[in-house]
Amino acid sequence: MRLFILAAGTGSRLLPLTKNTPKSLLDLGDGTTLLERQLNNAIDSGIIDDIVILTGYKKEQIEAKILEYKDKIKIKTVYNPFYETSNNLFSLYFAYTLLPNKDFFITNGDNVYKKGIYQTIQNGAPEDGIAITIDYKDHYDEDDMKVTFQEDKLVKKVHKEIPINKTDAESVGLAIVRGKRTRKLFTKKVIKMIKEEANINKYWLVIFNELVKEGITVSTVEIDKSDWREMDFHPDLKDLRELVFKDIL
Repeated sequence: MRLFILAAGTGSRLLPLTKNTPKSLLDLGDGTTLLERQLNNAIDSGIIDDIVILTGYKKEQIEAKILEYKDKIKIKTVYNPFYETSNNLFSLYFAYTLLPNKDFFITNGDNVYKKGIYQTIQNGAPEDGIAITIDYKDHYDEDDMKVTFQEDKLVKKVHKEIPINKTDAESVGLAIVRGKRTRKLFTKKVIKMIKEEANINKYWLVIFNELVKEGITVSTVEIDKSDWREMDFHPDLKDLRELVFKDIL
């Protein structure tokens, strides 16, 4: 399995901490970083043998960090030169030649997961198909990437703008794509979407909405809300450092 890590953004909501450091390389309080935890988790999973990091902001720092992992796993970076004026759908486009030839996971670069998550997703996903990871919360907010279902918890739509009272779950920002035909469909959709200027600033998860419109099934795999954290704002970093200190994540 291959893992794509989307880590091109400027992390502007974490300024001034990200003024000279990409978000994925911020210290979590124990000397480790988001990126290191993601890489170690992938290596420890036993099912990921190939990692591609989509970079942009301060790419040189990420390239320097992954040198420490060259002897542990096959790893490379792909650069989005338009990271300042595009979103992570555009970053994923720059890796389109790598999408069709191997089953893969895609994860947001600002997520941290408990050990075993990749095995959980693989075990719960169809052997030939697409699945996104979800969790359930007591309350959703406007910044959550929200999900609505069809029957059997199949994805109907993924979007931040889904009304809170219509929300069925939250998207974690982790997906799996398996099977030669499915990988090809996914790749073609990425390429097609990028040809439309309106999509340049969209999140990569909207790919699934377009696939669903074409009748392609997108499944879901549930994890507990305590199994992961994302880091977008200063309070997120504070909470994450406390969890790391307590050895919860």
